[in-house]
Amino acid sequence: MQLVNLLLFSDKRKNFLLLLTEGPRNIDEILDLLQVSRISLLPHIKKLKEEGLIIQNGEVYSLSIIGNILVKKARPLLDVVSMFEENDLFWSHRKLDSIPFHLLKRLGDLKGSQLLEPGLTHGFDLFPELINHFTGSSKVILLFSYFHPQIPSFSLELAKRDIQVQLILSRDSFDRFSEDFRDTGEKILAKKNASIFVYVGAPLEIPALIAISESALLIGFFNTKGRFEGQYILNFEPRALSWGNELFEYYMGRSEKVCSMDCSDCSSDDQKVSHDL
Repeated sequence: MQLVNLLLFSDKRKNFLLLLTEGPRNIDEILDLLQVSRISLLPHIKKLKEEGLIIQNGEVYSLSIIGNILVKKARPLLDVVSMFEENDLFWSHRKLDSIPFHLLKRLGDLKGSQLLEPGLTHGFDLFPELINHFTGSSKVILLFSYFHPQIPSFSLELAKRDIQVQLILSRDSFDRFSEDFRDTGEKILAKKNASIFVYVGAPLEIPALIAISESALLIGFFNTKGRFEGQYILNFEPRALSWGNELFEYYMGRSEKVCSMDCSDCSSDDQKVSHDL
């Protein structure tokens, strides 16, 4: 328990140990990267040395074998704690049971996310973050479990730019799409680089939005009351992009390909398309 306390109950120790997972570091480099003073870090270094978690060789510090094992095992927990601390009010009110358990365990991969509030996105007009980080990509994957009237035109605009587009819609969203924007939908389906899918998995609530380009992940969740408040997290880290792609593939595996806006499924042969972009 004492070792756990050393890891969890001091940001200086935690950040110091995580830094050393990347390799041995000179003390001056450590102080610069952590933005702390030598006098404030020395007591923590002393404790870590006493517990045998780090090794000192002159001015260079590295993890011991025990320290390396402990920190690597604890890293997923440390990451998820950091992620929750970054936007604690947001995460404490999100409905996360839509995330499969194997990805829920790796929620810390979203560490470093930016929280986008409704006011910052101009009331979702189709949020500038989608325009800025997605229209310049060569491939974009999108999931919407609610309907916004700009989804059809945005998806068509991406397809017209020769961007590879995969769009998953909830059943309700697709019904609204096919009823009010049938022509736009048919134009999307006519493009060889674009496809539309309808989620047909178990009727559990799926995230409000998943949008992934080559360099950005934008994701929104419903709150604990099942309402969408227009809040999103934006992340550019490779780990977050990988996590988001795995989440998208989870829903893709429970979706059917749309061949026409008149129906939401294709023949069995047509459904055997690759889900990879």
